[in-house]
Amino acid sequence: MARRISLLAQKNAPLRLGFSDGELSVSAQTPDVGEAHETMPVAFSGEPFEIGFNPEFLRDGLESVESGEVLIRLTSPLRPGLIESGDGSGFVYLVMPIRLGT
Repeated sequence: MARRISLLAQKNAPLRLGFSDGELSVSAQTPDVGEAHETMPVAFSGEPFEIGFNPEFLRDGLESVESGEVLIRLTSPLRPGLIESGDGSGFVYLVMPIRLGT
């Protein structure tokens, strides 16, 4: 899903991840090109928030996980996130967020 949506994230446009109870929405928007938006169920609970990442850096981390399960650990929209393998292999990838405009 991140790969499909990031095709529209050109000219340094961030890939937006919106988390709410049990759901992740991934979107990208580039003027003069278009926008894309997809949702999927995830194991998330807490205060809803939105965070942005460079699409290439996020994809690199997600595609490096060899197991079928991926854990994304986030504390706030302005702090780095960790991408981990869900199989306990010890894989950890640090990804820095992009400050989102309104």
